[in-house]
Amino acid sequence: MRRVVRRCLPILPGILLGITALAQPVRAPEPLLQAVWRAYQALDYEQADSLARNALNDYQRFTPDQLVELHTVLALVAMSRNETTEARRHFKAALSLNPELQLDPVLASPKVREFFEQIRQEMQSAPPVTASSEATIRYVVQPDPRPEAALRSLLLPGWGQHYKGQHLKGWILTGSWGLLLGASLAAHLQYTRAYDRYRRETDPARIERRYRTANRWFKARNGLLMGLAAVWAYSYLDALLQPVAPSASPVVRPYVSGTGAGLEMRWHF
Repeated sequence: MRRVVRRCLPILPGILLGITALAQPVRAPEPLLQAVWRAYQALDYEQADSLARNALNDYQRFTPDQLVELHTVLALVAMSRNETTEARRHFKAALSLNPELQLDPVLASPKVREFFEQIRQEMQSAPPVTASSEATIRYVVQPDPRPEAALRSLLLPGWGQHYKGQHLKGWILTGSWGLLLGASLAAHLQYTRAYDRYRRETDPARIERRYRTANRWFKARNGLLMGLAAVWAYSYLDALLQPVAPSASPVVRPYVSGTGAGLEMRWHF
């Protein structure tokens, strides 16, 4: 048992890092974005528009920076067609994700950049998004609390659940871990005393009894330590992988106003 634990400990950090990497957002294939930009630069606006729109239909695959690129391409394509209303929608969507966005002078003419800066100024001085006659897409970016919650649960089981607002689960995990920790320490002390008595025993009639007592405490201590490790591992993985409640879930929300139905899409990352 001890040998197995010693062999597993050196690789444990690597396992945890690998699991953390799995919880990170899945990036969209770079070739897709490259194909969109190649089509735009080749003046194949139909292809660029089609690729970008199809990509946005599966928006969950994209990071915020990639969504900015897709909306920027769609806005530039719309400007090339003199569709200023459509261009405004996509420029606003891009700016809602990255307020510091700057257009590449190679890809955007001075007229387009001036129009873009006007939209930026309007958004900076505009009130919060409300339903209007103009269809707009706005993104609200909120950080994912799971990585930080996992780090907290790595230090103290249940802390990450409290951080995510799951207080009942957090108290259960913290309490269970604390009870198991206390019981493990008590069992270890009992085992140490029993083992010392066994080693000091000289009466052949009592040696076997001393040994059985020490062995029971040894098994009890190891069982409690395994339970302690199980609670710790569960708390860490639950904090890292379990989504939070929908009302508090960290998402990127495309808010579509002016559609009447109040469509809302969510992207967990």
